Amino acid sequence: MAEEAAPPGQKRLRQAIRWAGGVLVAASLLFIARHLWLLNWTSLAQLASWRLFATTIASAALFLLANFLLARAWVRLADPGRQVEVAQLVPIYGRSVLLKYLPGSVFQYLGRHAEAADLGLSNTALARSHGLEIALHLVASLAVAAACLTFVGLPVAAASAAVVVVMACVAIARPLTTALLFQLVAFTAFATAAALIGLAVLPAGTNPAQFAALFLLAWMIGFLVPLAPGGLGVREAALLALAGASLPAANVLAALLVLRLASVAGDLTYGLGAMRGAWRQTV
Repeated sequence: MAEEAAPPGQKRLRQAIRWAGGVLVAASLLFIARHLWLLNWTSLAQLASWRLFATTIASAALFLLANFLLARAWVRLADPGRQVEVAQLVPIYGRSVLLKYLPGSVFQYLGRHAEAADLGLSNTALARSHGLEIALHLVASLAVAAACLTFVGLPVAAASAAVVVVMACVAIARPLTTALLFQLVAFTAFATAAALIGLAVLPAGTNPAQFAALFLLAWMIGFLVPLAPGGLGVREAALLALAGASLPAANVLAALLVLRLASVAGDLTYGLGAMRGAWRQTV
């Protein structure tokens, strides 16, 4: 209905964005397929180990933690006046996490909006929270990526800057700064997962902090393509392009596979847990 009511120019813009997103997703998948076709699968199989299995489990736990933190960040943005119990809003975020895979990333916002509106939050406040959340995603992911790159050469400076930012967010204690703090910690969990996986599968001498920064940049690129379910394909192609020039393709592809498995496991655990909680309340 909203599509039909939109002015012709706006409809054409939406269609162009959808087409551009679809082309980008298709190109990303072809890019990955080419590397898989040229890959020596024996070298990929040699990377399998119990250490990698344990790292995958630990990384999935970090992605699960990140979801919890991102949920709390959204709650602070969506309901700064605390009209609704946090315990009612957090599960809404959890259920919406599953929607970014089917049918796509945009629908996680639509589903979250509909459920939160049913609890009494205004459409204006919710629309504003979506915009702020997306902006904070970009700020937080880039900030943590920059901290990782700084950590490579100046670890003390990077750690000191992180402490100052955290203390400032705590001291100001406004909904926006609290949400930013939650997101910064969440993306730090993302970066830690990428660093752990990098240590497990990338060649000796590869800096895990640098790989973590590249992962966050790739995550952001995948996030900005709304038609890619959970950034699927786009994120992997971006990381392969960023890291593939200096690292063996087999190692990078192994890291991509494990990162995707860990992130999906974290999302599914959090999302299904939220759905189970909702189901138990209705029986």
